[in-house]
Amino acid sequence: MALVSGTRVGIYEVTAKIGEGGMGEVYQARDTTLDRDVALKVLPEAFTADPDRLARFQREAKVLASLNHPNIGAIHGLESTEDTQALVLELIEGPTLADRIAEGPIPVDEALAIAKQIAEALEAAHEQGIVHRDLKPANVKVKADGTVKVLDFGLAKAVTSDAASGSATTSATMSLTASSTQMGTVIGTAAYMAPEQARGQIVDKRADIWAFGVVLFEMFTGRGTFGGGTVSDVLAGVLVKEPQWNTLPPNLHPRIRLLLERCVEKNCKDRYGDISDARVDVQKVLADPDGVTVQPVASLSRATPRAKMGWVGATVLVASVAVVATWVLKPIEPGTVTRFTYTLPEGQFFSNENGGLLAVSPDGSTIVYAASGQLHIREMDALESTPILGTDENPFHPFFSPDGEWIGYWARDDQQLKKIGVGGGAPVVLSATTDVYGTPRWGSDDTIVWVEQGAELVDRLNVVRTVSGDGGASNLLFTAEGGNFDAEAQILPDGETVLYTDWQSDLVAGAAASVALHSLVSGERTVLFPGEGARFLPTGHLVYAVGGVLVAVPFDPEALEVTGGPVSLVEGVRRNPMQYGFSDSGSLVYVRGGTLTDDRRLALVDRDGGVEPLNIRPGAYASPRVSPDGTRLAVQTLEPGGESAIWLYDMSGRTQIRRLVGEGNNSRPVWTPDGQRITFMSDRSGTPSIYWQEADGSGVAERLTTADEGLEHRPESWSADGRTLIFTEGLTGTEHLWSLSLDADSGPEPFRVLDDSRQTGSVFSPDGEWVAYGSTEDGNWKIFLQPFPQTGAVYPVIEEDGLYPVWSSDGGGLLFRRGVSGFGQAGGE
Repeated sequence: MALVSGTRVGIYEVTAKIGEGGMGEVYQARDTTLDRDVALKVLPEAFTADPDRLARFQREAKVLASLNHPNIGAIHGLESTEDTQALVLELIEGPTLADRIAEGPIPVDEALAIAKQIAEALEAAHEQGIVHRDLKPANVKVKADGTVKVLDFGLAKAVTSDAASGSATTSATMSLTASSTQMGTVIGTAAYMAPEQARGQIVDKRADIWAFGVVLFEMFTGRGTFGGGTVSDVLAGVLVKEPQWNTLPPNLHPRIRLLLERCVEKNCKDRYGDISDARVDVQKVLADPDGVTVQPVASLSRATPRAKMGWVGATVLVASVAVVATWVLKPIEPGTVTRFTYTLPEGQFFSNENGGLLAVSPDGSTIVYAASGQLHIREMDALESTPILGTDENPFHPFFSPDGEWIGYWARDDQQLKKIGVGGGAPVVLSATTDVYGTPRWGSDDTIVWVEQGAELVDRLNVVRTVSGDGGASNLLFTAEGGNFDAEAQILPDGETVLYTDWQSDLVAGAAASVALHSLVSGERTVLFPGEGARFLPTGHLVYAVGGVLVAVPFDPEALEVTGGPVSLVEGVRRNPMQYGFSDSGSLVYVRGGTLTDDRRLALVDRDGGVEPLNIRPGAYASPRVSPDGTRLAVQTLEPGGESAIWLYDMSGRTQIRRLVGEGNNSRPVWTPDGQRITFMSDRSGTPSIYWQEADGSGVAERLTTADEGLEHRPESWSADGRTLIFTEGLTGTEHLWSLSLDADSGPEPFRVLDDSRQTGSVFSPDGEWVAYGSTEDGNWKIFLQPFPQTGAVYPVIEEDGLYPVWSSDGGGLLFRRGVSGFGQAGGE
């Protein structure tokens, strides 16, 4: 029976209809006795007309009401009138998981956090002998704080009659009967039924485990696990087909892939025997800082035995902050894997990880790496490394000459490509170059090829260049195609094709990369497959990375075709860029770890240097910002799928970190002074522009600025009255300061725009009367002050090596970053 607003069911007054439930219509109502909102699920009339079914339902509902668990939607009671029977349920705000999946795949770490709570709910029910039998995304709610609530626990079972009947059927559940007896009855939703459930056989908790795997698969892929146009097609898929495993995220942890396989085994005896086993697997991956970035795009477990035999291991080198391993790659019979460890000497550390850190000589006998501002060399059979004198110009991207007599590198300090003898000496300049992207390659024809930042910085285009091993004028091979961002180039043996990594234009947001070929004859570009850091080896293989996994495939350099399936070499390779090197003999050297930011910890640091870690697992965090009242944290994350998102965290630690906005790539959060909104950069409407949204996640994000094509707008600081925003316009290397007044109709105006320098890191003083910012207008980075509103006066306050100022709470001093080495503070007015 349909109810209207104002209708009373016992002590409950209906206020609105809110949906169709698994057994009938659902209404929001007000408990007039306890003064709280609840959900009323009105049972179908055909059901309530059967006294036996109603009595049994009441008995079983009492059992279900005993499920007191934070991840299970609570049953408060039953309410009966002459013509209405209703369940009184906990009213749970927020979208269903089905709503979330309809928007597209859910990021891996977020999906796992949801899955863990679903598993905990199932575990609590199974311990009391209750099987859900209709677990599906529509029966899962995700609250704004990230809490998951599983609904309709056991109710499909509770409404089943002893005599099979279609009266329990609704649009959400189905009852299929093979005869007039209970045998053959199917209760559930076709797409989430276990095979034994679809056949009408007796089911137990393993049917819920199947459904758990199906739901998790859908969260990862944004699509049905067993697709089909009709119910019959779906059931046929459940009974005979395998999920499309190749649609899973390319960087999925192997433990989660195995979990999915174990959950959806056709034979229930081969499935997990208890949901706690799946829950433990999810917990272990969530607790692992690299836990969501270690599975290649193809199923390596399905490589042929012959392919697996072609890969034979050799050596491992361990550094104080990473692990380096060496493998031998040859198409020979299986050999012995040997490993050793090497720790960087005390006080020695890898240089800034934005550049390549290591290389191995062509014969595999020597390793060179960049640490503590210079290059170090180590023979494989030596106990220690030695510094290469003359390479103290902040070197990156080391690489060997084909004969192993020279080491090439890029000197960041003077932005030159150089080479030096393996025994040291005076460096030889090969070519002047701007930032180098990926390690250069020194070919057998004595040609060095590399990727550098192009002159047209606004267009974000990289160019591929070559220079002779003896130095001289460089040659332009090609420019990245419109909007793309290329890296890590290598000329293949035919001399006419360049192998490289093709990044999409939004590199800052971590866009996905592909292994690609560029023809120097036709100019045609060919994308081979997802991956980065690809290299062609003399053994006839392409080696590349997916997530943190190195993968190799046989490759025909003449036909320019992959000739076999992929094989995994090693997991956990550090990224941004890929930190590995191969010798001609197949020796692999790599630095172990996640991406540059994967293992970042969030912590509070006081002025005395004391550190208080926050109760948040490590992740790819950036731009943390504490709310004005100090109770919440907004932080940017680089998601496993490559997207950038903004998350909120309650500093009390009482709730889980939750995602604020999900559409597009969202970054650089900035709180408004009243703490009610978060301002951020987003590319959801095209160019990266500035938006703001309510901090509780309600409402729709509103755009404040619109960046021109090829530019970005990044929010930086609000004035004390919340009416003026300072932001940067431009890209890294070309940014300038602009202001936006909410009280003016003129739009953004220049605040500090000097074409021959950079300005960024602006912040209003607590009283709103000053703006501090970093600028290169005097050559190096310095911190300047300007009055607000502007008077034309500019005051330098930190004379050298200062960037990213932060005001003390009383406005009497500035904290700031001192170059790349640390932080400082300045006091006074």
